[in-house]
Formats: sequence, structure tokens, C-alpha cells
Amino acid sequence: MNMAPNDVTGMPEQPRRTLPIAMRPWPPVPASPSSAWLDPQGTPADSVPAPPAAQGASPELSLSKLIAQLSRQLKSIEQTFTKALQQLAKSVESAPSSPSSSAAAPSGTAPRGANPYDGMIRRTAQRHDLDPALLNAVIRQESGFNPQARSSAGAMGLMQLMPDTAKSLGVTDAFDPAQNLEGGAKLLRGLIDQYGGRLDLALAAYNAGSGAVDKYHGVPPFAETRNYVHAILDDYKASALRA
Repeated sequence: MNMAPNDVTGMPEQPRRTLPIAMRPWPPVPASPSSAWLDPQGTPADSVPAPPAAQGASPELSLSKLIAQLSRQLKSIEQTFTKALQQLAKSVESAPSSPSSSAAAPSGTAPRGANPYDGMIRRTAQRHDLDPALLNAVIRQESGFNPQARSSAGAMGLMQLMPDTAKSLGVTDAFDPAQNLEGGAKLLRGLIDQYGGRLDLALAAYNAGSGAVDKYHGVPPFAETRNYVHAILDDYKASALRA
């Protein structure tokens, strides 16, 4: 082995020794960058800021705050809705009653209970031995309690008396409620007696005349008359059930 001077002292040069790879002070560099080293923008992973959870924010705490915020909003909405309902209820209670229900009633009829002649009808019915509920049902069907009603055939007033019939009953003013009720109740009482208490036949005769009832030996086969009889009897039965 040749010895070569190493320095000015003349010491022989020592052979150079290579450290094992495992002892090298630098980490191995991968052949190609990977997600473990770089973020999508090419920044080293060590310099990418940590997500909020990693910076100390608790997910449970954030969720609790969100739930609390939603609860406050829902409570506010509920209070607003409750106040609106209370105001609506107060406005409905304080609103004055209107006759709109009467306007919605079918032609020729009036709602039950909307009878301005109740006392007069009761007294008239008593004089002629009639049930006031029956007299009410007839008037409701005939005129809807309109004392000025006039049909296309010329029938007049509350109980729709024809001119000749009114005259025969002693009615001088068919548009006067008291006279009209008196004449109509007298006519109805006579028809009930004539047909032996058969209300269906008496009502049919009040609508179509005694001649038609006698001709057909019962309620005439006229749609108008049959509907008339059924409507009054149904009304009368309903009044009896309410009483």
C-alpha cells in the first residue's frame, strides 16, 4: 500500500469510508411527488393549514351551536304564528253577523231560524189548530218568508195566495203579512180536514189544487208538486226532531 502524505505533518492519508444508507442524515426522496408530499396546488403537505377540526374546534360543539340556533328560529316562528292565529280569532269573534247565509239559501226558501214572523205564525197556527212548525215549513217553501213575493202565475205574499183564492178567504191585501197568514192557515186547515188528516194530500192540493188530487186519487204525478210535498214534509220532520 502506498502511503501518501495527508497534510504538512506528513501523516499518512486515511482511506475514505462511506456511511451506510441507513445512517444518512437525510430522508429518502421519492422518485415522483405524491399526495403524501404535495397538496393539489403543489405546496408541500407540511405547509397546508389543518382543517378546523384539527385546529382545536370540536365537531360536537359546532353541531350543538347549530341546533341551538335552529331551535331559537323555530321558537320565533311558532310565536309569530300563534299571535297571528289569536288575532284572527279575535277578528272573527268581533265581526258583526251578516245576512250572507240568507243570500246563499235556495230560491223560495229561507234558512231555519231566520223567521221574522215567528210570533205571528204561532198565534195564527193556534187559532187554526195547526202545528206552527208545519206552517213555518209551508211558508219557507212558498215564499222564503218574503211578504212581498209574487210568482209568475200571480200568487202573492207569504203563503202565495192566488187572487181568487185570497178573495174567497176574505183577504183584501195579500201583501199584508197578518191577512196573508190568516188566509193561508185557514186554507191549509180546510184541506187537511178534507183529506182526513193526510198531510201529503193536503199539501199537494195546496200546490196543485183539489181537482188534481181528486183526479189522480193521490199526489198528482207532477214533478213540481211532488218535490213541493217532499220538501215541506222533510222540513216539518226535521223541525220535529229538533224540538
